[in-house]
Amino acid sequence: MVTTSISTMTDLIAQYAAHMAAGGKARTTVSDRTDLLRRVDDDLPMGLESATVEELAAWLAREEWLPATRKSYYWHIRGFFVWACDPNRPLLDWDPSASLSKPRVPAGVPKPVTNRELEIALADAGEPWDLLVLLAAYAGLRCCELATIRREHVTEDTITIRGKGGKERSVPTAAHVWDRIRDLPRGRLGPREDAHWIAHTAIRRFTRIGLEGVTMHRFRHWFGTTLLAGGADLLTVSKLLGHA
Repeated sequence: MVTTSISTMTDLIAQYAAHMAAGGKARTTVSDRTDLLRRVDDDLPMGLESATVEELAAWLAREEWLPATRKSYYWHIRGFFVWACDPNRPLLDWDPSASLSKPRVPAGVPKPVTNRELEIALADAGEPWDLLVLLAAYAGLRCCELATIRREHVTEDTITIRGKGGKERSVPTAAHVWDRIRDLPRGRLGPREDAHWIAHTAIRRFTRIGLEGVTMHRFRHWFGTTLLAGGADLLTVSKLLGHA
């Protein structure tokens, strides 16, 4: 390995976090990626620094990962090693991620919740999950946006959403969303500023109330498909969803 002043893998991951922050990555993006790297470092026999291609491939091949999750984790790992093995100032001398096969995500179609599933979630999910469902279903927020949305981002007329890559968009505030939010104090609306935690905890919460297979993202799909069914054009819906 290249000799550096960095004594531990924790220091190296912290340096990578600083690199991402300096490059303008959103705070939640930096947190999600560094949490994932620490997890991989803990799981591998000799940690990330001495990882082999086979060890990384086996870690990514876990059955519990959905294809989209596996692809996201692949790019987190790949980005770290590209940075750490930069030939201009290499901190590690070998990039095992370069030989990994890029995970493929099957082309899919939106799978919105049914109206009945939405009703059950709003009635039975409990606080603050009913509020997060409202924001996903009636404003199209992603889990990473639910993790950072604050009361001061919502007015009677608009919801200002800071999305992926730090991009900002505005969505009209539905009347019942405003009814639920207007008397809340300033501050974060979600239970934790951790998109992965929200996504996985929501699945467990929905399963407990009989909504097997329902994810927070499917309420976002409901938002988009409901707008289209109501006559909105595709470009408008795409902008409201924050698509590139």
